[in-house]
Amino acid sequence: MKLLNSTSDVIYYKNSGPLTQPFLEKDFVYEKVLIDLNHKQKDINSTYFLESLSLWIKHEVAYSNEYEIQNKKFSRTAEEIWDSKKGSGCTDYALLFATFARSLDIPTTILHTAQLEWLKRYKNKSDYFVHYGHAFCECFFNNKWILVDPSSCKIIDNYDQTKIILPYNIAGNNIYIPYYRGLDFGQKLTVSEHNKIMEEKCDELDLDLT
Repeated sequence: MKLLNSTSDVIYYKNSGPLTQPFLEKDFVYEKVLIDLNHKQKDINSTYFLESLSLWIKHEVAYSNEYEIQNKKFSRTAEEIWDSKKGSGCTDYALLFATFARSLDIPTTILHTAQLEWLKRYKNKSDYFVHYGHAFCECFFNNKWILVDPSSCKIIDNYDQTKIILPYNIAGNNIYIPYYRGLDFGQKLTVSEHNKIMEEKCDELDLDLT
């Protein structure tokens, strides 16, 4: 997968995808982030700006394990997720974060990754049924790309774009391999449709998975 490093990437990822169309006014989003920054007396140019955006989203949209919400995973727009006030997991939070960050003129990707241990099993043809991964965002902020984990409200200044090693665990794991980067997936998907795309993208990876 191509690394982020060009001016064209910065320009492209200011755009919105079909699932990440803006729906709140820029000034409204900006004000919500500033409230948190002011309370904590943080610098607007620090990466805490991105963390504050994540925290505001998590305050407004709660994680839900309800069947109705989980069954809609990958099939809702950012606006639909926001209106429901319930998120199904990392992809929903990444969609919301990317939508709002771009509305604030921050170039932002949605980065889909596969859990390394699952990917090893998949490549060995031993695990087809449950797909383990995580959705991140990447923001061009202070003249460099920064990794954001919107569902965990974590910011990582320096990261490897080919093999993400987190300083914290997600469900007991911390190594993830990127397999798709975009504005969003470009369409509403069922879970099975998403999993098929994930398999196809992971089949294309040619990496040392040791």
